[in-house]
Order: sequence, then structure tokens, then C-alpha cells
Amino acid sequence: MTCTVRGATQLKDGQIHTDSLSKLITVLIYLNPPWKDEGGRLRVLRCGDDLNDYAEEIEPSSGNLMIFRRSDRSWHGHEPFQGRRRTIQINWVTSQAVADRERKRHRVSATLKRLNPFAARTA
Repeated sequence: MTCTVRGATQLKDGQIHTDSLSKLITVLIYLNPPWKDEGGRLRVLRCGDDLNDYAEEIEPSSGNLMIFRRSDRSWHGHEPFQGRRRTIQINWVTSQAVADRERKRHRVSATLKRLNPFAARTA
């Protein structure tokens, strides 16, 4: 299992994707005040090439939870949003080696953001 805490979203985030093959289950817990923006709302998509062809849209407001099993058809994404968007993401992954690699990657990323706060806002 891995756990990632995010505090912000950039305009480049939210592109249509399925999670990586190393992920089995994804849990998203949102921790934001009532969401007013049109961007940043997670869309569960019917296909991998149209962000507007969605089966469900999840507002990232506090207490909302999304759980899904990764597959070749588990497309999701959101309209562009830049700013504070707090999320806890928990993933069950295929092996301990994957979990260890992800923890190391996030540790390096967090260290770089602490060393260069400007990069954290623009990365």
C-alpha cells in the first residue's frame, strides 16, 4: 500500500489516463471546502479520448471518496484547475518493490519542493 497527500493541482494535471499497471486499487479522499470551480472535478470516463463523455463527476469537497479498481478501461481525468485541491490518495500496488520505489520518488520530490518553494508552485 502507498499513500500520497497532495495540497494543490496544476493546470497540466488531470489529463485522461488509467492508472499505471502497478496499481491495483485507488482510493481518493477529498479534503476541500465546498467546491465552486468547474475545473478539478474528477470525471469517471466512458472512453479514453473524450473528457466530456463521463459516467460520473465527483466534486472534490471534504468527505467525498472515490474508490476504483485499475483496469485498461478505468479512464479518469478532470478539467484544468490550478490552486489548492487537497487529496489523500491510497493505492494498493502489485509489490513491495513498487511501494518502496514510490515512497522514494515522493520523498525526493518533497525534499526538492522544500528546498525550492518557487519550484513547488510551478512544477
